[in-house]
Amino acid sequence: MRFQQAPRRRPTVNITSLIDVLFLLLTFFLITTSFTEQSALKVELPSMQHSDRVRQEKRFVLDVDAQGNMHYDGQAVTREALRTALIAVVQEVEASGGLIFRADKSLSYGEVMGLLDLIRGTGIRRVSNATTESGK
Repeated sequence: MRFQQAPRRRPTVNITSLIDVLFLLLTFFLITTSFTEQSALKVELPSMQHSDRVRQEKRFVLDVDAQGNMHYDGQAVTREALRTALIAVVQEVEASGGLIFRADKSLSYGEVMGLLDLIRGTGIRRVSNATTESGK
């Protein structure tokens, strides 16, 4: 007696349900992820009770830590390099809402005013001082 063999089928993997699971995971992580702003330097900002929130299209940020180390848009800079960089982008900074100045609260008043003078000397008039809200 001769048995008839069924034609061999290639095994396939149905990925439709895997794609559904992938989209569910992607949606879960997008919803639960919190987007926080990270600074290049560890800066402890002073607090204020009556501060305004600033919205900008493109962000220009100057961080200065307690030792006076400066980072402009994530790059370490010296005073002269900062002056050169700000002169090059003064129109963009003004159009985007200004420069955000994040100075550590233990930085001396004279150092802060010297940096603000340097910034104003480049032609930038819109400067926002970053602070934290009281009680946070």
